[in-house]
Amino acid sequence: MYDANTLKILFRFSQIPVTVYTLEWTRIESFASFIKAPETFEKDRLEKVKEGLAGKKFLFLSYDPLVPVALCGCRGEEEYFILGPFSYGPTDTFECRNFIRKNKIRECPKCQLEDIFAFVSYLTGEEFQEERRKDILGELLPDREEGENQELITREELRQIDSFQKNHTYMDEQLLYDHIKEGDVEYLEKQDFYEAPSHPIIIDDLKKNEEYMTVISISLAARAAIEGGLSSAEGFINNDIYLKKLSQCKTVFEMDRLRRESQIYFARLVADHKKKSGVNFHVEEVKKNIISKRFTKISLQEIADELGISKEYMQKLFKKYEGISITEYISDIKIEAACNMLRYSDRKIQEIAEYLHYGSVSHFSTAFQKKMHQSPKEYRDQNRKTVF
Repeated sequence: MYDANTLKILFRFSQIPVTVYTLEWTRIESFASFIKAPETFEKDRLEKVKEGLAGKKFLFLSYDPLVPVALCGCRGEEEYFILGPFSYGPTDTFECRNFIRKNKIRECPKCQLEDIFAFVSYLTGEEFQEERRKDILGELLPDREEGENQELITREELRQIDSFQKNHTYMDEQLLYDHIKEGDVEYLEKQDFYEAPSHPIIIDDLKKNEEYMTVISISLAARAAIEGGLSSAEGFINNDIYLKKLSQCKTVFEMDRLRRESQIYFARLVADHKKKSGVNFHVEEVKKNIISKRFTKISLQEIADELGISKEYMQKLFKKYEGISITEYISDIKIEAACNMLRYSDRKIQEIAEYLHYGSVSHFSTAFQKKMHQSPKEYRDQNRKTVF
């Protein structure tokens, strides 16, 4: 008979999920950190393990040859044990991420195969010799190069433990970036600095260490915002702006503050976008397309072709949902870009007209006057910001 308290302790230290069943496969107890219930794919894999244990004492079932995620089943004296799902190798490749997303696989802990064998040995009372392990896992056992990599991993893990350092989990990170993706500014503003996902000191130069971590954080925030509906152009240009701000930071505290500021800012951009976008999908795509092409010569036919709809239908939809024509919207976006260049750059008015693909300076000036009720020169004189 298994000892529930011992299993609880083993789970706490190893984080390997374990579920206990009777010999009739009635669930008795579970030790796991999963919140979501398994989807169809994982349920099917569990059934395969159950079937496979009918004539065996141990079964290791990998989810896919290219994806190092698995379930492990074994039989004790009076019960069955299912370990997992757990990952026993890197899952950050494109193939792995795609497979995990497609099959809705839950985030599972990273485990060493040695820990799995040790756990199974305790549950079954049988020690696995090296030859037996090779028979069971075959090609899953790491080769020499992987063994060397594992040595580096082990040393780094021990260094971080000895230094009382802690890295954040994927779930910690996902929680933060999910709030950015949802535009949840209120939640992020309530979080204190110490509640941000933790990270270890990888290199001795503390300032450089924090700089690396801040670059990663800002870039992930930008990508979360894009997933939340922001256009790629807007997401990446703001990403670049914050990286420039980072280059001006002189202290670790300034970097921490900038990282937090960027997360809130990207969430606010997403929130603003969501407020404006109770609209048609095609219309939103047209707007994103125009914003990304504002410094090029814009063709309505090309945009319609990219969306797979007729130009006439696209124009009709846009007018219906936005209340203005597409050409008016293009003009507004270009004038907005011109205002920014007049305020924040030293580009000549003729250059700005050329950047925005106006046929001539007079054409640009006329369009600007109509929208802003003053000439480009008058606007610059009144609003110029000398930050360049």
